[in-house]
Amino acid sequence: MKTLLAVLAAVFLPTFLAAPTMGAGWFWDTGNGLGFAAFAGLLYLGITSYRRIDIRAHRLLGFTVLLVAVAHALWFLLGDAAAIEHIKFSAPGYMWLGIIGLILLFVLVIISLVPDRLRVHKDYPKFLYWHRILAVATVASCVYHIVVSHFYLATWYQAAVFIAVATVASFGRPWWVRFGPLLVVTPAVLILFSVLFSGIFSLIRNLPL
Repeated sequence: MKTLLAVLAAVFLPTFLAAPTMGAGWFWDTGNGLGFAAFAGLLYLGITSYRRIDIRAHRLLGFTVLLVAVAHALWFLLGDAAAIEHIKFSAPGYMWLGIIGLILLFVLVIISLVPDRLRVHKDYPKFLYWHRILAVATVASCVYHIVVSHFYLATWYQAAVFIAVATVASFGRPWWVRFGPLLVVTPAVLILFSVLFSGIFSLIRNLPL
């Protein structure tokens, strides 16, 4: 649980390095908070997937991260009719990278199911290799979506810190395991902390000054 809290804090912290109380209103800040929480969950999945892992727990957490990511997308589509403009062909590139990231995450989760995995890759080491490549591509797509949009990361140093967090989380697994076993939290814990961090994120940005 400590690792999850550390990753969530590391993802949300850069958004407060400049204009921490500036937001877009409760609705948009909460929805974007869910997006940051989903990204933190994605990084946490990578951190805790080093060497011997509980495959079932890892798969369940993958579904949960996908659920939070979908909630982030549907939050806007169902709550604001204007959000439909972000999924049209004329939408900005960073929005399309967000959609691509969501699709890649969906593929990651689906092909991890044993029947599908055996159908696509009969060689487990090869499956693991491509699974990691796809995971890196998913993280990269999401980083582009978040950073280039300039929502909450408007300065160069905020973007630099955020990219550094994503890079360390994605490629620093051998270093992370030196701190001991990285146990996977339950889906309920991830959902709880995602809602909690999203709520705090929105609260801080909408407090009356």
